[in-house]
Amino acid sequence: MILGIDLRCLPLGGMPGTGIAHASREITKALFALSAKHPSLTLSLYIPRDAAQEHGKDIFRNLSGSRCRIIKLNNATGGSLRQSLESYSCDKLFVPSGAVAPGLKVPVIPWVHDIAIFDHPEWFPESLFRRAITTNLFRKGIRRASHVLCVSQFTKDELVKKFQLDPSTVHVTLEGGDTELAGLHGEDLRIAKQTAKYRLAERGISQSFILYLGTLEPRKNLPTLLKAWDEARLEFKRPADLVIAGRDGWKLDTITASLAATQHGHAGDSSHLHRIEAPTDEHRRDLLLAAELVALPSFYEGFGLVALEAMQAGTAVLSSTGGALPEVVGDSTPCLQPDDLRAWRQSLIELMSNDAMRDEVAHKGKERSMKMDWDSAAEIILKVLTDDAV
Repeated sequence: MILGIDLRCLPLGGMPGTGIAHASREITKALFALSAKHPSLTLSLYIPRDAAQEHGKDIFRNLSGSRCRIIKLNNATGGSLRQSLESYSCDKLFVPSGAVAPGLKVPVIPWVHDIAIFDHPEWFPESLFRRAITTNLFRKGIRRASHVLCVSQFTKDELVKKFQLDPSTVHVTLEGGDTELAGLHGEDLRIAKQTAKYRLAERGISQSFILYLGTLEPRKNLPTLLKAWDEARLEFKRPADLVIAGRDGWKLDTITASLAATQHGHAGDSSHLHRIEAPTDEHRRDLLLAAELVALPSFYEGFGLVALEAMQAGTAVLSSTGGALPEVVGDSTPCLQPDDLRAWRQSLIELMSNDAMRDEVAHKGKERSMKMDWDSAAEIILKVLTDDAV
């Protein structure tokens, strides 16, 4: 049996990409490792030529042997994929981005990360015309599929409700986060945290800090966090910086204004706001390991990858109730309403002033994170792809 994987979602330009690209790379590696247990199974990876060159050292490191074919597409269009499938077909095509190209003649199984655009189009940059095209194609792809994979129970519930799908055909995989962080425990974790703090000090971040990590976009609800920290920092027992790390997204006017207003600071306050754009994977890990607290005030998350990564790093998380975040963090940490400024302000003060409370949140989070990994997700996906649906 030949299982295809549509990797057109991997970014060009040498960038690692955000959540979907990361998840696509990790799940592909996990599926390849798992396929070794199935001698009759061959993986066929369809990837744009430029992306193959840029991501080769990572995703193709161990992808060798006769049971894996690398099909290099001329570009990332659906037309290029269709053309390649005519010459190098597969029995089933797994689409880790969830966006199914039209006109495919093979059975397709999409992996859905969120459907926020359907209920909150105002959070996204597409024009009305472009949004109509993409959402219509997505809807057709979902309804055509015999089975649909998704990253959380929250996303499954959204899919079933929005598209009237049979719940038995929608399968929750969860995600696996950062395998390097997940492997750190005990003394190794302690040393990694200390080393990360040394490296960040060399970059100018030497005080305790609260971290926001992710693309800057409306649904991340950054203005609430900025305002809460700005009000709370005068009541911290010791100075605590706020680090905003991630690439600029879209519809930034409100976010930019909030950043500018927060940057001015208060007389007598030595806490600082840091802005880090496009951190590398290594820099991301350092930030997650060294932070005292990772704050995620999102209105909506289809999964909550940063929350899981922070938990794997043994760092306390303060989460909103947005989307699947409560599902990821469980009872390891308080979950606040995204727009409850007073609650965010008070929780920041409590967690940054109480080391024991923060350590307990971090410990519970680390334990919970051990229940989620890419191998488990790959097992569910492979069962669905091979018709042994869970």
